[in-house]
Amino acid sequence: MKKISDMQKFHNKASFTSFVRWGLLVFILHFSFHLSISAQTVQQMKKDRARLEQQIKESQKLLASTGKDVKSQLAQLSVLSERIRQQTELVTQLDNELKATDAEITRLGSELKELETELQMRKKRYASALGQSVHRNSFENRMLFLLSSDTFRQMYRRMRYLGEYAHFQAQQGREIQAKQQELETKREELESLKTSQTELLAQQKAEQQALASQKAEQQTLVSRLQKKQADIKSEIKRQQSEYDRLDKKIEQLINEQIAASQAKSKGKTSTPKGKDTTKKTETTGSGTGGGFKMSADDVKLSGSFLSNKGRLPVPVQGSYMIAAHYGIHQMPNMKYVTVNNQGVDLRCGAGATARNIFDGEVSAIFEHPSRKTYGVLVRHGDYISVYCNLATLSVRQGDKIKGGTAIGTIHTDPSGESILQFQLRKELQRLNPEEWIKF
Repeated sequence: MKKISDMQKFHNKASFTSFVRWGLLVFILHFSFHLSISAQTVQQMKKDRARLEQQIKESQKLLASTGKDVKSQLAQLSVLSERIRQQTELVTQLDNELKATDAEITRLGSELKELETELQMRKKRYASALGQSVHRNSFENRMLFLLSSDTFRQMYRRMRYLGEYAHFQAQQGREIQAKQQELETKREELESLKTSQTELLAQQKAEQQALASQKAEQQTLVSRLQKKQADIKSEIKRQQSEYDRLDKKIEQLINEQIAASQAKSKGKTSTPKGKDTTKKTETTGSGTGGGFKMSADDVKLSGSFLSNKGRLPVPVQGSYMIAAHYGIHQMPNMKYVTVNNQGVDLRCGAGATARNIFDGEVSAIFEHPSRKTYGVLVRHGDYISVYCNLATLSVRQGDKIKGGTAIGTIHTDPSGESILQFQLRKELQRLNPEEWIKF
């Protein structure tokens, strides 16, 4: 009975050790999962930071190309203000990344301490079990344990028990070594994070200094421009007049297209005398009877376009920056200067190409009302994308084109500016491109 009791004690101890082993495994998996999530967050922040840094580099190139006249200086102010916005966003991004790194370091350090404590406990239990086994596993004790068996079957079971116990101890040793290696890896990760934190702090300081310098440059430019209020008002009035004429031309073309689609629909649905025809199902885009008459394919295309809201590509190939945002806005630090933009103006490098944002049909091509440049309307069901200020064209009216297709090259004016004027509409309703395009 005494021997059986010893075996029961061993099995109970083995069961407890097995429970601890599985518990530690669950803890490690839980820890690794959260570490993975945090690592993904930090990695995404690094990608966002790289994107902002690239935008700032491109802004700097565009800023260097501006001229000295009032028109160019207004453009320079717009570019500089956009760059300050980007720089501010970068500083904020760095601050968020630092906070995430700090939290990562704190949590990783805490969990490493818990893991180290657990490892030390395992080592002590292993050392204790190993010390007992040194005495228990001597040749004489093992033989005595086997020879004192009452039956051959009991002897066999004791032999198997001794073998399994030896295997269990060896496995415990291997697991401890693996945990030690894992701890070393985590310590290296912690040191790497601390190094990254130091680098981020240095970069944040440099970017804050750059931001302060840009704000000072902006203020200097504003002070210089404020001395030319008459010229500025004249230039803004001219620009707004161009915006308005362009807007009227676009609305005229869309109205013509709506009227043509409705006339075509009436022609299709009329029934010639003496003949029985089946009416094709068509819908009105606006839902009020005043919009495009759309086929089933048009409805499907409109739905697909809508489902991509916020994910549509930038209508420019290569580097760009937003020179003028959508809607009514004031020039930075110049309250008396207000502009109403029906789309967005994208400033690009010389020779840049405008590209189609989504599958559709080139529904109209027109010449700018006040200068020798072109505009293109691409219809996507009842949505329309508009590309203005093009020097050359790569498409013709009636072409069915895919997303990403080149529309034409963007015009470069005598002052060196290359600006794509881009609009987005649902029939006649103006839409904010910044809510649809992934800038």
